[in-house]
Amino acid sequence: MTTASPKKRMLIIAPLSSFSADRTAERTRDRVIMSDEPVVRVASLAIATVAALIPDGLFDITLCDEEIEFVDLDIDVDVVAITANVSQAQRAIWMAKEFRSKGKTVIIGGPHVSLAPEIFEGVADAMVVGELEPIAEKFFTDLHEGRLEAKYQGHKADMSTTPMPRWDLYPNSRAVSGVVQTSRGCPFECNFCDVIQYLGRVQRHKPDEQILAEISRLYEIGYRHITLSDDNFTVYRKRSKALLTLLKNWNGAEGREPVSFQTQMSIDVARDPELLALCNEAGLRLGFFGIESSSAEALTESKKRQNLRVDLREECEKIVRAGVIPEAGLIVGFDSDGPDCFQRQFDFAMSLPVITFKVAVLVAPISTPLYDEMAKAGRIIESDISAQFPGGSDYQTNIIPARMSREELAEGARWLFESLLRPENVLVRFKRLAELLQPAPWARDDPSHRVSVRPNISRAYLSVIAKWSRDASIRNLIGQVRDLAQERPEIKNDLMDSLSHYLVVYDGIFSTDDRRQLPRSVSRA
Repeated sequence: MTTASPKKRMLIIAPLSSFSADRTAERTRDRVIMSDEPVVRVASLAIATVAALIPDGLFDITLCDEEIEFVDLDIDVDVVAITANVSQAQRAIWMAKEFRSKGKTVIIGGPHVSLAPEIFEGVADAMVVGELEPIAEKFFTDLHEGRLEAKYQGHKADMSTTPMPRWDLYPNSRAVSGVVQTSRGCPFECNFCDVIQYLGRVQRHKPDEQILAEISRLYEIGYRHITLSDDNFTVYRKRSKALLTLLKNWNGAEGREPVSFQTQMSIDVARDPELLALCNEAGLRLGFFGIESSSAEALTESKKRQNLRVDLREECEKIVRAGVIPEAGLIVGFDSDGPDCFQRQFDFAMSLPVITFKVAVLVAPISTPLYDEMAKAGRIIESDISAQFPGGSDYQTNIIPARMSREELAEGARWLFESLLRPENVLVRFKRLAELLQPAPWARDDPSHRVSVRPNISRAYLSVIAKWSRDASIRNLIGQVRDLAQERPEIKNDLMDSLSHYLVVYDGIFSTDDRRQLPRSVSRA
C-alpha cells in the first residue's frame, strides 16, 4: 500500500514598498491606516490572483500582504512566491535572498520582473516574465514535480480566463476596499508610464458577467467599498457605459446595502455628461486622475495629450458636480519645469476641488520611452539605485533634471506636497468640494443612508482622528468640515470619509508615533 506524499506548502508575498521598509512612517501615505492593528486601504489583488491560478491539490497556500503584517522569515513552507512592482522590487530581491539562504525554493514575478528581468537574474530559483495565466498550469506543475526551469515566459492573457481570486485566503477584515480587475492595458502613450510596456496599448476587458460575479463575491465577504482596478476605466466609453449600467442595476438591488466604487480615470471623462451621470448612478464615488501638470509644455513633452486644450480646473469641477470625488496626481521635474514650477503647481492645485494629491517627481522607469530618451542623452544616473528602482518616497529621480539640481527638485516636491497637506490649505479645497459635490444615489432621499464599514476599520479611522484632534490646526479643520457636513447633510458621509483619508495621509507624513518603527521582518532566530 502506498501513501500520498504530503502536500507542499507555499507562501505568496506582496512585499512592503522597498523605499518604506526602513522608513515605515511613510507606509501610510497611500495605503495603510496605522492603529493597534494596521488596516490596508486596498486589498492585495496580486497575491489572491496568483493563489487562484495554482491547480487544485498541489499546494497548501498562505498569503502575506506586508502592508498589514511583516513576513515571518522562519515560516515553515517549502516554496516562497514573491510578486513585485517597481516600488516593491528592492524589498523583493532582499527577501528572495533571505529565503534562499534558508533553503527555500523561491519564485518571483510581477510587473517589474516583466519590465526588467535582467535585474532579477539569479535572485530566485525561477522567474516569470509576462502574464502568468497562459502558463500557470505548466509552471506550477513543474514547480510541484521538481523540474523547475530558471525562466518562464508568459504572454498576453485572455481576461476571461482569469479565475476568481482566492479571497478566502486573504485577511479581508483588515482591508477597507476589495478589488476587481476590469481590464489590462491603456491606449494612451504617456512617455513616463511603464504600464503600456508590459500590458500593452490594446486594452483587454474582462467580461461584464465575470466582473459582476467577483463583485458579488466581495460583497458576500463583507466589502462595501470596491476598487475597479483598471489602467483607464473610461477610455472605451461604450464598454464603460455598459458596465456602469450593470453596476447601477446591481448596486443596492435585491435588499443589498449600497457599495461605493472607486477607479482610475482620465480627465477627459468630463467631456461625456452621460458617462459621468452613469458613474454617479452606479455608485462610483471616487476617481484617481493623473492631472500631472498645469503646464501645457510639460503635458506636451510627456505626450499626455488627453489633458491638453482643456481647462483642467473646469473639467475637475464638472466631475465633482456629477458626483465623483477626485484624487489627483501631480508631477514636477519635466524638462520645461524650472524652480518656479513648485509655486505654480501649488497655486493650480489650490484652485481644484481635490482634497488629497499624490505628488511625484518625474522618473524614467526602465523600458519606457522616457528612459530610452534620457539614456540616449546621457541623463540617466546609472550609478544610483534610483536608476533601477525609481520613484521612492524621498522624491529622488533617476534623471538629471534640465533646469535644476536633483536636490532642488526633491526639496521642491517635498515642499509642494507638505504645503498641500497643511490644514488651512486643505480647508480651502474642502469648502469648494462641499459647494459642488452631488450626493450619492442612496443619500438623495435619506442623508443618513451610508456605505457601511467594518467596526475595526471604523475604530482605526477614529483612532487617527482622535490622535490629531489634539493639534489645534487639525482640530479647527475637523470642526469646519463638520460644519460643512451639517450644511449639506446629503454629502456628510462623503466629507467625513474624505477627512478621514486626508488624516491618514497626514498621519503617515508627520507622525512620530513609535509604533511605526517596525522591524524589517519577523524572525524567531
